[in-house]
Amino acid sequence: MGYEPVYDYASDQLGVQTGFAGAELVEGNWYCPSMPQPLKDATKDLLTKKIDKQTWIDRIRARTNYVFMPKQRPDAEGHRRVMCPAEANRAQCPLKPRTLGRGIHLPLVDPAPNPAGSPPCCVQRTVTVPPEAGANLWQPLQYGSEAWQRVYFRLRNSVEGINGFAKDRLQERLEDAGTRRIRGIAAQTLLLAFQLAHANRRKLASWADAIALGGERPRRRPTRRRRTKPLGTWTPKGHITQR
Repeated sequence: MGYEPVYDYASDQLGVQTGFAGAELVEGNWYCPSMPQPLKDATKDLLTKKIDKQTWIDRIRARTNYVFMPKQRPDAEGHRRVMCPAEANRAQCPLKPRTLGRGIHLPLVDPAPNPAGSPPCCVQRTVTVPPEAGANLWQPLQYGSEAWQRVYFRLRNSVEGINGFAKDRLQERLEDAGTRRIRGIAAQTLLLAFQLAHANRRKLASWADAIALGGERPRRRPTRRRRTKPLGTWTPKGHITQR
């Protein structure tokens, strides 16, 4: 349907989680296997308070030079063709001599010696990542980047807002188990779906009442205001009465 995931990770899902063709999946994105270890462990070090927030931000930005870039759009089955950062002109790699000499502004990758030879991602121009590779953790936006934070926190605020709306004790009382007096995960899930549907309907009705439809005035509930006396009539002995 065109939707793509954007989410955070648990403490046991940080750092390198899996690999494919030599590329390593670090917090949802595929990176060069020779990316420096401090960059791989950036979020781990933040949670354990080994680094501060600004250092974490700097390391997340430095990861950009090591991330695999898409070569083309995913096919109908979800296979993604990607290229290593050296091929994407984001880094220089001695395993690909044609990428050297591009300037000191690009980092020089330092691949570790491997008796078995270089992995496919380091010798081929591109690799095709199947949809099942890291599917439970992959996400399109680079984790921690400005683009990721902009989307993630906006969506999270929306989710927390609807949670508070549905927990209204005078309405659905979503967090009160007494409103779903039945056992079983399936039954609880079904009743919860009805409660959320009712909360969505209530929110839509409130929105419709606050706008003008068909040229009519909005049916917004009038705001109740207390009757107050003007400050200009106040004195230390009380308000001046009007005669």
